[in-house]
Amino acid sequence: MEYSMRLVQKWICALGQALVSLENELTELDSKLGDGDLGLSMARGGEALCYTVENSRAETLDGLFLECAAAFNQAAPSTLGTLLSMGLRAAGKSLTGCTCLTEMQIVKLPRIMADEIAARGKARIGDKTILDALLPYAETLEAKYKEYGDLPRAAAAASAAATKGAQGTAGMSARIGRARWLGDRNSGYPDGGAVLCSRIAEFFSVAGAEAQE
Repeated sequence: MEYSMRLVQKWICALGQALVSLENELTELDSKLGDGDLGLSMARGGEALCYTVENSRAETLDGLFLECAAAFNQAAPSTLGTLLSMGLRAAGKSLTGCTCLTEMQIVKLPRIMADEIAARGKARIGDKTILDALLPYAETLEAKYKEYGDLPRAAAAASAAATKGAQGTAGMSARIGRARWLGDRNSGYPDGGAVLCSRIAEFFSVAGAEAQE
């Protein structure tokens, strides 16, 4: 099955709206771990995604993703915002010339983003970052799609893995970023970036299932 560029645009805009809806949850969590600006930063990034998609003149998916990456980085110039924009850029480069998405391309995108974020942020599993949810998500999506050959089913399993990974960051001490300065004082709370990833995973699980109805 292939997904049209128009549908991808619709998904990106819906994702932007979802980021806006998460502002209060992420703000409350980040106030315990950092400076409390994660919710606002991601909400502004979400607004930028919607605006970019609605006004884009890109004719291919790589062009669209690169526009979204630039807009997100400008609107959400935090560490996580910058890393996410880099991940989006890497994902876009993998879609050069494409005007639709195949299921296999969709399955590969989380891994591409995770590898880019890990390389740029110099982070790994266990550092209490977004990767603690994103890497399990990418690995599970790949494995379950290979097993089932069914994207919505694989996405549901991957979403559960991301949620488990995010929940698992509670009890960890941050090793990088601002939160590391809090030491064990932040260990009782899950990482905001990991929670964000789990929420996005939930969004795509639902969106993918609805697209095939």
